[in-house]
Amino acid sequence: MKKIFLSLMLVLAGWSLTACDESHNDFPEPVVYPQGEVINMTDITGFVATPTAAASSNINLGTMTEDSIQLFTLQMGTLPEGMTFDSLRFEAWPADKGQNLATKAKVAANGMIAKEDLAKLVYTFYGKKVTERVFKAKLLANAFKGKEAFLIELGDFTLRITPEELENPYYYIYGNVLLKSTAEEAYKAVMTPDPTSDVVYTYTSKFVSSGDIRVWNSKYWQEGYKKKDFTKLYGSGEEKPTSYKGTEGKLEQGRNASIFSPTKEYYTFTIDLEKLTYQWVKLEDQNPAAYGVISLIGIGGDWNTDIDMEAVDKAKHNWFVKVTIAADTQLKFRADHAWTTDWGFGDADADWTVDDDVWAKTLEMGKKNIAVPAGTYQVYFCDITGAAHFVPTE
Repeated sequence: MKKIFLSLMLVLAGWSLTACDESHNDFPEPVVYPQGEVINMTDITGFVATPTAAASSNINLGTMTEDSIQLFTLQMGTLPEGMTFDSLRFEAWPADKGQNLATKAKVAANGMIAKEDLAKLVYTFYGKKVTERVFKAKLLANAFKGKEAFLIELGDFTLRITPEELENPYYYIYGNVLLKSTAEEAYKAVMTPDPTSDVVYTYTSKFVSSGDIRVWNSKYWQEGYKKKDFTKLYGSGEEKPTSYKGTEGKLEQGRNASIFSPTKEYYTFTIDLEKLTYQWVKLEDQNPAAYGVISLIGIGGDWNTDIDMEAVDKAKHNWFVKVTIAADTQLKFRADHAWTTDWGFGDADADWTVDDDVWAKTLEMGKKNIAVPAGTYQVYFCDITGAAHFVPTE
């Protein structure tokens, strides 16, 4: 393939152009043929690309209401006789990474590109965090003469995109680690958010190392589980996931491939939705204390009546209950209907007041009451880590 550098009238300052992820490389790459005739640059005239106003600033997908956006207009020029212009496209890569990671997308001659493709570009490299991302980009095309293709570079640009917040902070884990490893039961096992990060989540249990787990954001679970729509699942991104049992691996959305624990032991499983990775950390204590039942107590001021939770994992260390609280209250968690072992938070009652932003905390034995506003909640608790979760429901 030969390369032609066109001298175009481009407004480069602040121009934003884009690409999509490598799963969309579906346009034909030019076939390389033996050296052909040299094209005279003076025969290539009139190609002018002009950025739109929308392309001159950050593209915020969270506020974008259309399904596509126009990034430039292209005035077509002339080529030498017998040549045609085709395969207009972008190549883009993260500004903080190498050009060897460039991904490609076909773009319409009118400069339109789909919002979905812009989102996929960000998610491919950076995951779900709502942060402006900067890319370097090239606008490319080909000139064809017979079976020979000549690459035309139309300009180098900078692209800035802020993704929309597509998911809520509730991530379900399901698979053979659970007593009922069905999609319908996934809502009973929520992952614990890392208090220092909005993209890191964990789950602690004894994993079985066989068809272990996949992860589902609750928004997509609600939309898809009844239809058996698994396109939004997070699964293993490894090339051979069924044989991969490493302590670290790739996370990929839209891949219905289970993630396997390295061994049949207790681990804390961690996902990072920015790096799109997962990690297994084996617990030092492989014989954690076991309880017959975990319950809530104190709702409505009743400190004598337990509301039992349901064990959801095979190891019986993760618990779930759905409860409606009629009026603002305080409560605690306890084991086996006795005050021998109970969990709370802080050194004073109501040091933790549950709300939509602070819906999960790590409890400690013998600490104070948790304040919970009136409402209906899906409540989760892990008796190994002390992680408690109150997910509001409508």
